[in-house]
Amino acid sequence: MAEIRREGPNRYLIIVFLGRGPDGKRQYYREGFRGTLSQAKRYAAELEVRLKPRLGPSRAAMSLGEYLYLWLERIRDTVSERAWNTYRWHVQRLKPAVGHLELYSLTAGILQEALAVLFRELPASARKIAGTLRTALRQAVAWGYLPTDPTVGVRMPRAPRRERRVLTPDGATRLLEALKGYRHGLAVRMLLLTGMRLGELLGLKWSDVDFAKGTVTVRRAADTQGRTLKDEPKTPAAYRTLALDQETLRMLEEHRRAATKAKVAPLRPDDALIFEHGGRPLRYGSVRSTLLRALKQAGLPGIRPHDLRHTAGSLLLDAGVPLATVSAFLGHSSPATTAAVYAHVVRKAGTVVDALQAHQKAHRNRKDQK
Repeated sequence: MAEIRREGPNRYLIIVFLGRGPDGKRQYYREGFRGTLSQAKRYAAELEVRLKPRLGPSRAAMSLGEYLYLWLERIRDTVSERAWNTYRWHVQRLKPAVGHLELYSLTAGILQEALAVLFRELPASARKIAGTLRTALRQAVAWGYLPTDPTVGVRMPRAPRRERRVLTPDGATRLLEALKGYRHGLAVRMLLLTGMRLGELLGLKWSDVDFAKGTVTVRRAADTQGRTLKDEPKTPAAYRTLALDQETLRMLEEHRRAATKAKVAPLRPDDALIFEHGGRPLRYGSVRSTLLRALKQAGLPGIRPHDLRHTAGSLLLDAGVPLATVSAFLGHSSPATTAAVYAHVVRKAGTVVDALQAHQKAHRNRKDQK
């Protein structure tokens, strides 16, 4: 996609990426334009179509590596910064393995052989990297660089099975107790008791909490790397309202009072983030550090913040909560997704707190019977 730079009132510079030259350096076509921004965009689109035969090396001579860099340049303005950076990382890993291949002569067999080394060297991420290659080559078909998608016959590597680490009911109870007194203990507590994704938790505003009804609503998410807010959560199913226990509500009220005293209140307090630092979402490292310290204090093995979400789902399923209910609780797109993720625990509580209390009650009954 052509780049448009404003150079003055009704003056723009249009820059079209032409690919890489024989020396590997990027080549551009630049042209000035006078008019409105909308006119400049239309002209830039026309200009790119006119220059299309020149975009990048000639099709007969283009290597797969050259095409992948061309693809990166063209999609940059169509995907999020985080997605583009992931694609770029994947392309960097792909180039040593497949960059030398001629684009026009690609076949499934050639790709399979070239990717074999990559699959062996990067077993954990090979499937995602291969997925990026498939996305790029499907786009090559759409742009007319290839007649068919050569990845159709490529067998993707088997995703390595990674055992999910979750806390037992006893472990979850011990963690909740250990979190008391930690600055970011409330954030970790809510991750465990609501099953939210970390980005969803860090995107919460005070307006999302209904203290009268005792609920919190997920309406958006935060980019945990860039510490920026997204307008919406991960999927439409992620919009959901969750019940909060009385202890968490009390801690939220205390947290809000403390935050108000610590700094000048914003003009619209309800628009303020619940878990923030410097007006931006709290750092991932701050949450992770608190979790690891509390786990150590409780004598529990280290787990990731995301494992608290798995713990919440596992506790509810173990307590007999229907799969469809747990799916809605976690914000999954369908119960099938929940079943796939929690196949190891799919076997009457409404919240994680209820599940923990039910476990504690059963434990007390067993002791009394003895």
